[in-house]
Amino acid sequence: MCNVQYLGISILIATQLLGWAMGANILALMGMTSHSHHIWNSVLLYELAERGHNMTILSVNLPRPEDKVPANVSYIYLERAYDVYKESGDKVDINSFIGIGNYETITKTYDFGLKTAKYIAASQGLLQLLDYPDEFKFDLIINDYTLGPYLLGFAHKFRYPPIIGVTAFHNAPITLDFMSNHYFPALTPYYSTLYNHKMSFLERFDNTLVFAADTIYRRLYYYPQLDEIMRPFFGPEMPPLSKLAKLTKISLVNSHPATDYVEALPPNVVEVGGLQGRQGKPLPADLDQFMRRGKRGAIFFSLGTNMHPENVDSMLKLQIVEAFRQLPDYNFIWKFDEQYLKDVQMPANVLVKEFLPQRDILSHKSMTLFISHCGGLSTQEATWHGVPIVGIPLFLDQYRNLIQTINAGAAVQVNYLNLTTEQLVSAVREVAENKRYSQAMKMRSQRLRDNPVPPLELAVWWVEYLLRQPDPVHLESAARELNYFQAHSLDVLAVLVMIPLLLLYVLQRLCTGKRRSMRKRHPKRD
Repeated sequence: MCNVQYLGISILIATQLLGWAMGANILALMGMTSHSHHIWNSVLLYELAERGHNMTILSVNLPRPEDKVPANVSYIYLERAYDVYKESGDKVDINSFIGIGNYETITKTYDFGLKTAKYIAASQGLLQLLDYPDEFKFDLIINDYTLGPYLLGFAHKFRYPPIIGVTAFHNAPITLDFMSNHYFPALTPYYSTLYNHKMSFLERFDNTLVFAADTIYRRLYYYPQLDEIMRPFFGPEMPPLSKLAKLTKISLVNSHPATDYVEALPPNVVEVGGLQGRQGKPLPADLDQFMRRGKRGAIFFSLGTNMHPENVDSMLKLQIVEAFRQLPDYNFIWKFDEQYLKDVQMPANVLVKEFLPQRDILSHKSMTLFISHCGGLSTQEATWHGVPIVGIPLFLDQYRNLIQTINAGAAVQVNYLNLTTEQLVSAVREVAENKRYSQAMKMRSQRLRDNPVPPLELAVWWVEYLLRQPDPVHLESAARELNYFQAHSLDVLAVLVMIPLLLLYVLQRLCTGKRRSMRKRHPKRD
């Protein structure tokens, strides 16, 4: 009996080892300096590792101590990347993004990308991967292209394995450069605008100009600057990064019709929005008990991973604390660094912690609402768990996310720059005491969850599909090789407009010539 048991265990171990041995060697290039993006990316990467693939992750983030990282995952750390928020001479001030217009958002975002690229280039992690032999075989590259192709020099170094692009930032405009000219500004508002999908003529006019400005600035300025930063490391023979970006075969985008605008996408741009969604895990006992003690429930408050505590104005912190004090029937869990609140007398109904398991908190039975900055991932997770939102958007896509949630009947807005205690108290009471917000979010949750295939399963399938079919040319849109004017038949429309104008011109010339001829035949007599 023992021999049979040992034989069974041996077969199980051998099968697992064989699966790992037969798994692909995958290189993941994760250069987006956002902890929330790392959470989204790691869900996919760890799932691939669990399926037996060997993952080498070049990343600006390391896993947290509590993360369960599969044994066949190896991190190479780009340790200087987050200096973009610290170094005084080149520091990015996150507050400078608040309250700015669409065109300034474009320049600031790409300036942030260039600064990030410089710090990545100064990291020992980059040199560590460059020290790998050129003949080292990677079967596939997964590239987070949210801020562009600045790490795709490794596609050149490792002899062009197939590339799959990923982005946690919806279907970012930069997808244009990776996949095809498929954007329709008349249908899809630019991510930083305040427009909804039913735009007036003037809104469509402005939206088109913003999209055009983004594309022109990115292609004529941003990409050449990235080349200057990265070419010294990958050699003069490296093709331009914009050309390497065109080698992307499939793109996995974090969008979903339940939470994003509907778009016409080619088959190799795959929506996997909400892939990080899952059932909540049990909370630590102290946190669980605190949430249960709220007479009317618990409220979670977070301004996201990019808005650091030192960036929040001291008077605003006092206004927020006072609002919580005036709502004693609710217990508030605030994701914040306590050291920035040490001079504030905290009410008994407020618990402050720097690190909190957001998805597990949102799934708790006592959760009443979420006071959120409305980042894309936070909005998705609140939707997945059916938790209505009091939105305090700050910058970039956050206003768009909130507008869509308000249109779904599941949120209200408080203006960050003009926030007062009274406004926040009123907004919390409005959402907490009216069931229609919760009901609307539960309906939205059902739509987000109801998919033919779970988004994570779909994402894994496409990664493994590219391993099986490394050159899926049959999926490529013809728009990939067309410029914007050709892809949208603007050249055809121009000709159609010119034809009647030309006919009118010819007729006008003929009529003028005929009148002149008649004058010559019948001159006026005195």
